[in-house]
Amino acid sequence: MAQTQTNSSDLHEDTGAQTLPKSDRIKAAVSHAQEGVQDASAKLRDTALETAERGVDQAQTIQGEFDSAVRRNPTLAVLGAMGVGVVLGLALNKRA
Repeated sequence: MAQTQTNSSDLHEDTGAQTLPKSDRIKAAVSHAQEGVQDASAKLRDTALETAERGVDQAQTIQGEFDSAVRRNPTLAVLGAMGVGVVLGLALNKRA
């Protein structure tokens, strides 16, 4: 909020607000606010893209670790999958 007040006072100094008609001052204030919103949305978009890229990297790392664990212990992987299937089958059978 304080930044808006500072920016607003800067706007008055920069544009010579005392000599501009009220409509021009309003247009300048709206333009200034629009620039601020565009800057904020660009920063948000960049942050979201960086977060998504990190998520993809982490998912690929986990997938690679899982694949190597299955290759090292294929019997354990098959038994684990069978166990999950049995648990799901029992849970779904009780619901029906």
